[in-house]
Amino acid sequence: MSSAPSVAELGSYPYLFALKMSRYKTSRVNRHGIERRFYIKVRSPRIFCFSCLRHLRSAGKLFLIGALLGGAIWGVRFGMREFFVENEEFALRHLDLNTNGELDADHFIEVSGITPGSSVFALNLRDMEERLLGRPSIENVHLSRRLPGTLRVTIEEREPVAWLECRPLGIIGKHPLAGILLDKDGVCFPCESWWQERAMELPVVLVSQVQEGDITIGKEIRHHQAKKALALLRLSQESLGGAEWSLPVVAVRNDYSLEAATNTGVMATFGMEDHEEQLRNLVILMDATARKGESIFTVNLIPKRNIPVIPELAGGPRWPRSRLHRDIEALLRP
Repeated sequence: MSSAPSVAELGSYPYLFALKMSRYKTSRVNRHGIERRFYIKVRSPRIFCFSCLRHLRSAGKLFLIGALLGGAIWGVRFGMREFFVENEEFALRHLDLNTNGELDADHFIEVSGITPGSSVFALNLRDMEERLLGRPSIENVHLSRRLPGTLRVTIEEREPVAWLECRPLGIIGKHPLAGILLDKDGVCFPCESWWQERAMELPVVLVSQVQEGDITIGKEIRHHQAKKALALLRLSQESLGGAEWSLPVVAVRNDYSLEAATNTGVMATFGMEDHEEQLRNLVILMDATARKGESIFTVNLIPKRNIPVIPELAGGPRWPRSRLHRDIEALLRP
């Protein structure tokens, strides 16, 4: 007997091939097909002319907008120039100059480069400040406008306290062109024309041997012994205010001593330290010899006791002077 199922056994499946059809796909989808696109660009004189006209219209609009903006900017600038720069109401008529030094209005106009009578709005204050600060003798400067025609100037100058002389470097004390001035901090700067008259009364720091970089214009002096000499000069200016003599020259003698000269010709040797005590001893000796009608030739103030003093004999032979003493005497001569 055959084991194949009959139609009655299949129940709701009236067709035999229905069981086999579920095993196969009824359609095929090609997922890896190549997509083809066509780009067609048509070239013709008519189309090209229309394209050019479109670009020209865009460029014309941009040019027109740019011309309008440029004209507006030029008009504004021209109007501002006519109102501010060319207007005589804002012409520079007053110069309010405040300084702690000797700079006057004439010298300020010369060094700043301003033109009297020009508009205050035509002045470039930043350039003027940079030009003034480029001078080592000027430490700080502030410029401002005050309408209608005033320029306010506040300048802080370096106030000189002494000259610096160094013959090997060509620096000559009390020389307006070849000399260098020192402020209280030891900053070097050239002698400006407005300081010449007052600077001729200042003392001199004399240095004979220097190294590279010890003296630089616009910077603090790096010579250690010269700093000590400057400190001695400042101390003498504070302590000898009522005395009949002063210390117009202080020279660096060597690494451990200074040679100072009074305006009466006394040569006094100082150490690098204890300047207050040594200067006090010199004052006592000068007063004592003046009361006796005598004068001192040289004195060594470094020893704390038994200070060696060589008196100057009237009409007697003078002791031989060293090169340093001759340089000091040259500075003492008017």
